Amino acid sequence: MTTRFLSATSYIAANGWLASCTPGFRDWMLQQLQWQHYRSGTGISHAGDTEGALYCVADGQARFAAGVGTADIGSSHFGLPGSWWGHAPLMGGKRLGSMVAAGDTLCGVVPMSLLRTRLASHPEDWQAITLGIAELFQLSAGAHADLLIPDSGRRVAATILRLGGRRHRLFRVAPPVHFLCTHEELAGATALSRNTIGKLLRRFEQAGLVDSRYGRIAILNSPGLRGLIDS
Repeated sequence: MTTRFLSATSYIAANGWLASCTPGFRDWMLQQLQWQHYRSGTGISHAGDTEGALYCVADGQARFAAGVGTADIGSSHFGLPGSWWGHAPLMGGKRLGSMVAAGDTLCGVVPMSLLRTRLASHPEDWQAITLGIAELFQLSAGAHADLLIPDSGRRVAATILRLGGRRHRLFRVAPPVHFLCTHEELAGATALSRNTIGKLLRRFEQAGLVDSRYGRIAILNSPGLRGLIDS
Protein backbone atom coordinates (compact mmCIF):
# COMPACT_ATOMS: atom_id res chain seq x y z
CA MET A 1 0.00 0.00 0.00
CA THR A 2 1.38 3.39 -1.00
CA THR A 3 2.07 6.19 1.46
CA ARG A 4 -0.95 8.12 0.17
CA PHE A 5 -3.30 5.19 0.82
CA LEU A 6 -1.79 4.59 4.26
CA SER A 7 -2.33 8.24 5.14
CA ALA A 8 -5.90 8.12 3.80
CA THR A 9 -6.66 4.98 5.81
CA SER A 10 -5.32 6.57 8.99
CA TYR A 11 -7.43 9.69 8.45
CA ILE A 12 -10.63 7.72 7.81
CA ALA A 13 -9.99 5.57 10.89
CA ALA A 14 -9.60 8.63 13.15
CA ASN A 15 -12.23 11.04 11.78
CA GLY A 16 -15.95 11.13 11.18
CA TRP A 17 -18.51 8.37 11.38
CA LEU A 18 -16.18 5.39 11.19
CA ALA A 19 -14.09 6.62 14.11
CA SER A 20 -17.20 6.42 16.31
CA CYS A 21 -17.99 2.80 15.42
CA THR A 22 -17.03 -0.22 17.50
CA PRO A 23 -13.44 -1.41 16.94
CA GLY A 24 -14.56 -4.67 15.38
CA PHE A 25 -16.74 -3.04 12.74
CA ARG A 26 -14.28 -0.20 12.14
CA ASP A 27 -11.38 -2.61 11.55
CA TRP A 28 -13.50 -4.74 9.23
CA MET A 29 -14.53 -1.67 7.19
CA LEU A 30 -10.93 -0.52 6.85
CA GLN A 31 -9.91 -3.96 5.62
CA GLN A 32 -12.65 -3.92 2.96
CA LEU A 33 -11.93 -0.43 1.61
CA GLN A 34 -11.24 -0.38 -2.11
CA TRP A 35 -9.53 2.85 -3.16
CA GLN A 36 -10.76 4.63 -6.27
CA HIS A 37 -9.47 7.84 -7.79
CA TYR A 38 -11.95 10.18 -9.51
CA ARG A 39 -10.93 13.05 -11.73
CA SER A 40 -12.72 16.39 -11.44
CA GLY A 41 -16.25 16.24 -12.86
CA THR A 42 -16.50 12.44 -12.71
CA GLY A 43 -19.66 10.96 -11.24
CA ILE A 44 -19.13 8.88 -8.09
CA SER A 45 -22.66 7.81 -7.14
CA HIS A 46 -26.01 8.57 -8.76
CA ALA A 47 -29.51 9.45 -7.58
CA GLY A 48 -31.98 6.59 -7.90
CA ASP A 49 -29.41 3.79 -7.66
CA THR A 50 -30.31 0.88 -5.41
CA GLU A 51 -26.94 -0.90 -5.40
CA GLY A 52 -23.32 0.19 -5.58
CA ALA A 53 -21.36 0.79 -2.42
CA LEU A 54 -20.83 2.78 0.75
CA TYR A 55 -18.45 5.66 -0.06
CA CYS A 56 -16.13 7.96 1.83
CA VAL A 57 -13.91 10.86 0.79
CA ALA A 58 -10.33 10.38 1.94
CA ASP A 59 -8.70 13.18 -0.05
CA GLY A 60 -10.21 15.87 -2.24
CA GLN A 61 -13.85 16.92 -2.40
CA ALA A 62 -17.18 15.82 -3.86
CA ARG A 63 -20.31 17.85 -4.67
CA PHE A 64 -23.76 16.60 -3.69
CA ALA A 65 -26.81 17.47 -5.78
CA ALA A 66 -30.19 16.34 -4.47
CA GLY A 67 -32.23 14.05 -6.69
CA VAL A 68 -35.52 15.30 -5.29
CA GLY A 69 -37.28 18.57 -6.10
CA THR A 70 -36.37 20.66 -9.14
CA ALA A 71 -33.37 19.89 -11.33
CA ASP A 72 -31.72 23.33 -11.14
CA ILE A 73 -30.97 23.70 -7.41
CA GLY A 74 -27.24 23.02 -7.76
CA SER A 75 -24.92 21.71 -5.05
CA SER A 76 -26.38 21.68 -1.55
CA HIS A 77 -23.59 19.87 0.28
CA PHE A 78 -19.89 19.07 -0.13
CA GLY A 79 -18.32 15.76 0.74
CA LEU A 80 -15.02 16.62 2.45
CA PRO A 81 -12.43 14.17 3.86
CA GLY A 82 -14.13 12.03 6.49
CA SER A 83 -17.57 12.21 4.84
CA TRP A 84 -19.52 8.97 4.24
CA TRP A 85 -22.67 8.40 2.21
CA GLY A 86 -24.64 5.67 0.45
CA HIS A 87 -26.47 3.94 3.31
CA ALA A 88 -29.96 4.05 1.74
CA PRO A 89 -29.67 0.88 -0.41
CA LEU A 90 -28.90 -1.12 2.73
CA MET A 91 -32.38 -0.18 3.97
CA GLY A 92 -34.03 -1.12 0.68
CA GLY A 93 -34.17 2.49 -0.51
CA LYS A 94 -32.74 4.53 -3.38
CA ARG A 95 -29.95 7.09 -3.34
CA LEU A 96 -31.52 10.53 -2.90
CA GLY A 97 -28.78 12.45 -4.65
CA SER A 98 -25.70 12.29 -6.82
CA MET A 99 -22.05 12.84 -5.90
CA VAL A 100 -19.56 14.26 -8.40
CA ALA A 101 -15.84 14.78 -7.84
CA ALA A 102 -15.18 18.52 -7.42
CA GLY A 103 -11.43 18.09 -7.96
CA ASP A 104 -9.10 15.11 -8.09
CA THR A 105 -10.64 12.98 -5.35
CA LEU A 106 -9.66 9.76 -3.59
CA CYS A 107 -12.59 7.72 -2.30
CA GLY A 108 -12.82 4.60 -0.22
CA VAL A 109 -15.47 2.17 -1.45
CA VAL A 110 -17.07 -0.77 0.38
CA PRO A 111 -19.38 -2.81 -1.93
CA MET A 112 -22.96 -3.37 -0.76
CA SER A 113 -22.63 -7.13 -1.22
CA LEU A 114 -19.85 -7.27 1.38
CA LEU A 115 -21.78 -5.05 3.79
CA ARG A 116 -24.93 -7.16 3.51
CA THR A 117 -22.96 -10.31 4.25
CA ARG A 118 -21.31 -8.66 7.24
CA LEU A 119 -24.62 -7.39 8.65
CA ALA A 120 -26.24 -10.80 8.22
CA SER A 121 -23.50 -12.43 10.33
CA HIS A 122 -23.09 -9.50 12.75
CA PRO A 123 -26.56 -7.92 13.21
CA GLU A 124 -25.22 -5.76 16.05
CA ASP A 125 -23.39 -3.73 13.40
CA TRP A 126 -26.70 -2.28 12.25
CA GLN A 127 -26.24 0.21 15.09
CA ALA A 128 -23.23 1.63 13.26
CA ILE A 129 -25.27 1.96 10.06
CA THR A 130 -28.02 3.87 11.89
CA LEU A 131 -25.39 6.24 13.31
CA GLY A 132 -24.15 6.97 9.79
CA ILE A 133 -27.70 7.69 8.64
CA ALA A 134 -28.24 9.90 11.69
CA GLU A 135 -25.33 12.13 10.68
CA LEU A 136 -26.71 12.54 7.17
CA PHE A 137 -30.09 13.45 8.66
CA GLN A 138 -28.48 16.01 10.95
CA LEU A 139 -26.65 17.60 8.02
CA SER A 140 -29.87 17.72 5.96
CA ALA A 141 -31.92 19.16 8.83
CA GLY A 142 -29.18 21.68 9.58
CA ALA A 143 -29.02 22.81 5.95
CA HIS A 144 -32.79 23.31 5.93
CA ALA A 145 -32.65 25.29 9.18
CA ASP A 146 -29.83 27.51 7.88
CA LEU A 147 -31.82 28.32 4.74
CA LEU A 148 -34.58 29.67 6.95
CA ILE A 149 -32.29 32.30 8.54
CA PRO A 150 -33.91 35.54 7.34
CA ASP A 151 -30.80 37.73 7.44
CA SER A 152 -28.68 37.08 4.34
CA GLY A 153 -25.33 37.75 6.06
CA ARG A 154 -26.03 35.33 8.88
CA ARG A 155 -27.37 32.73 6.38
CA VAL A 156 -24.20 32.92 4.26
CA ALA A 157 -21.96 32.66 7.33
CA ALA A 158 -23.83 29.55 8.48
CA THR A 159 -23.65 27.99 5.01
CA ILE A 160 -19.91 28.62 4.68
CA LEU A 161 -19.29 26.86 7.99
CA ARG A 162 -21.53 23.94 6.98
CA LEU A 163 -20.04 23.51 3.52
CA GLY A 164 -16.58 23.76 5.09
CA GLY A 165 -17.29 20.85 7.46
CA ARG A 166 -17.59 22.97 10.63
CA ARG A 167 -21.33 23.00 11.32
CA HIS A 168 -24.06 20.39 11.89
CA ARG A 169 -21.60 17.51 12.11
CA LEU A 170 -22.61 14.65 14.38
CA PHE A 171 -19.07 13.23 14.38
CA ARG A 172 -15.92 15.29 14.65
CA VAL A 173 -13.57 15.67 11.69
CA ALA A 174 -10.45 17.71 11.02
CA PRO A 175 -11.84 19.99 8.28
CA PRO A 176 -9.55 21.41 5.59
CA VAL A 177 -8.49 25.05 5.78
CA HIS A 178 -10.15 25.74 2.42
CA PHE A 179 -12.68 24.05 0.16
CA LEU A 180 -13.65 24.43 -3.49
CA CYS A 181 -16.65 26.73 -3.85
CA THR A 182 -17.40 29.39 -6.45
CA HIS A 183 -19.57 32.45 -5.83
CA GLU A 184 -22.21 30.86 -8.05
CA GLU A 185 -22.24 27.66 -6.00
CA LEU A 186 -22.51 29.56 -2.73
CA ALA A 187 -25.35 31.63 -4.19
CA GLY A 188 -27.19 28.44 -5.12
CA ALA A 189 -26.64 26.89 -1.69
CA THR A 190 -28.04 29.99 0.06
CA ALA A 191 -30.85 30.89 -2.39
CA LEU A 192 -29.31 34.32 -2.93
CA SER A 193 -28.08 36.19 -6.00
CA ARG A 194 -24.45 36.03 -7.06
CA ASN A 195 -24.27 39.82 -6.67
CA THR A 196 -25.40 39.58 -3.05
CA ILE A 197 -22.87 36.82 -2.38
CA GLY A 198 -20.07 38.94 -3.83
CA LYS A 199 -20.92 41.89 -1.57
CA LEU A 200 -21.16 39.71 1.54
CA LEU A 201 -17.90 37.88 0.84
CA ARG A 202 -16.08 41.20 0.43
CA ARG A 203 -17.50 42.25 3.77
CA PHE A 204 -16.38 38.99 5.36
CA GLU A 205 -12.91 39.36 3.86
CA GLN A 206 -12.54 42.89 5.18
CA ALA A 207 -13.42 41.56 8.63
CA GLY A 208 -10.77 38.82 8.31
CA LEU A 209 -13.32 35.99 8.41
CA VAL A 210 -12.67 34.31 5.03
CA ASP A 211 -10.55 34.39 1.89
CA SER A 212 -12.60 33.62 -1.22
CA ARG A 213 -10.14 33.84 -4.10
CA TYR A 214 -9.53 31.38 -6.97
CA GLY A 215 -12.80 29.45 -6.64
CA ARG A 216 -12.01 28.45 -3.06
CA ILE A 217 -13.16 29.60 0.33
CA ALA A 218 -10.69 29.54 3.20
CA ILE A 219 -12.21 29.91 6.64
CA LEU A 220 -9.85 32.18 8.57
CA ASN A 221 -11.95 32.82 11.67
CA SER A 222 -14.53 30.17 12.60
CA PRO A 223 -15.45 31.78 15.95
CA GLY A 224 -16.02 35.07 14.16
CA LEU A 225 -18.42 33.47 11.69
CA ARG A 226 -20.26 31.71 14.53
CA GLY A 227 -20.52 35.00 16.39
CA LEU A 228 -22.03 36.59 13.29
CA ILE A 229 -24.62 33.81 13.04
CA ASP A 230 -25.61 34.21 16.70
CA SER A 231 -25.65 38.00 16.67
